[in-house]
Amino acid sequence: MTKHFSVQAGIAWLRSAAINGEAWAGDHSTPGGRHLEAKTGAGPLWLRHDSITTGEPIFGDRDKTIHDTVSNLSLERRNGYAWYSAGPQRAVDAYVVWSTQH
Repeated sequence: MTKHFSVQAGIAWLRSAAINGEAWAGDHSTPGGRHLEAKTGAGPLWLRHDSITTGEPIFGDRDKTIHDTVSNLSLERRNGYAWYSAGPQRAVDAYVVWSTQH
């Protein structure tokens, strides 16, 4: 039973941390670089790094500074790292299948 609770708690956290209505947009040729922008129906996305104590975003630059918004990063760092990802959706989808069997 504990295993099931752990899986359910993990999926609940993923669902609560999901970002909807925004897209990780742009590329190396976009003026100002990659950025998060409002887009109806977009998402879910998840942050690559967030504070374990506050849940707020954490973005680190090459000069070892920490920022709370991706737009404050150097262009090279903003464009060269996957700060936002849709990857956790695979776990949510797998959970849906798993939960029907358990």
